[in-house]
Order: sequence, then C-alpha cells, then structure tokens
Amino acid sequence: MFRFISLAIFIISVAGCSHSSNFTSPANNSERLSGAILALSNSISPAEATQTSKLLLSATSELAQEYKMVRPAKYHNILVKLGLRRRGLCCHWAEDLHRRLRTIDPQSIKFDWVVARHGSQLREHNSVVVYAANSTWQQGLVFDPWRKAGQPYWILIERDKYPWHPHPLSGEWELLHCK
Repeated sequence: MFRFISLAIFIISVAGCSHSSNFTSPANNSERLSGAILALSNSISPAEATQTSKLLLSATSELAQEYKMVRPAKYHNILVKLGLRRRGLCCHWAEDLHRRLRTIDPQSIKFDWVVARHGSQLREHNSVVVYAANSTWQQGLVFDPWRKAGQPYWILIERDKYPWHPHPLSGEWELLHCK
C-alpha cells in the first residue's frame, strides 16, 4: 500500500507541473482539419467542413481548460481515478465532443462515437469519428484530443492503431454516457 501511495504522489507531483499549450495556431489547425474533412469525400460541403472543424477545435480548447488537462493523458487518467480531477478520460472527451457535434445539423457530414477494445478495463479507448454522409464510419476521420492531453489530434480511421467500432449504444444518445 505504501508503494502505491508513494507512486501516486510521485505521479501527481510530476503531472501537476504539466500543462497543455498550442504548438500551432488555431487558424492553422482549423484550415488543416477542415482540409482533412473535405478530403474524405468530394460530396462534403466546404462550409460544413469549416463549421465542424471550428466546433471541434473550440470545444477541444474549452474542454482542455475545463478538465485542467495535464500531460501525458495517462497521468491525467490517474488524477481522475484518484478523484483529483473530475473529468478528462477519453470517454469524457467522446461524450462532450459528441454532445456538441449534435448541436449542428450538417447534411454532408455525419458523426459517431467509436470505441476500441470495448469493455477492457485498462485498454478501452473512446473517441469521435467524422465522415461523409454518403460513406461509412470506416472511411472517416478520428478526432481524438485525449491522446495529446487536450491538443487537437486527428487521423484517418484506416491508418489508426486502434481497432475502432461504433459504440454498442451508438444512436441511443440518451443512454450513451461515459461510465
């Protein structure tokens, strides 16, 4: 027990000094993310890609501050599990980002909550996927700011290391919440 407490104190002291800062300008991120969304399909509206990228990036910034994210994200998870932070697990990111995405109603873009290794206590990972309305989530873009402790991060789902699938409760938004 003493070792666990000592380890927890060490991790908290190291993580407590960590902070999150933008390495690229928000405008540059918005252009890059909007371009990545547009590259998914020529059927995606440029205005909707811009609206979606701006929403995701502003939400990421707001949530990183709200969660008081520290680096790396795994340290932040420890703080949440110890009760020293209220939110900031990957499922919190997925829940809060997806809730905000549902406030817009694009016609050419869809969103979903995806999960890798569903049910695994230590390896489950949650995120959101953005994809063209005329395609499937498998051709989408994973938006996952948890990985970089509150920094915007996205990757094509087919190039990602995680074995993504739609959350089993996908579409049942009243029921789907971070556990």
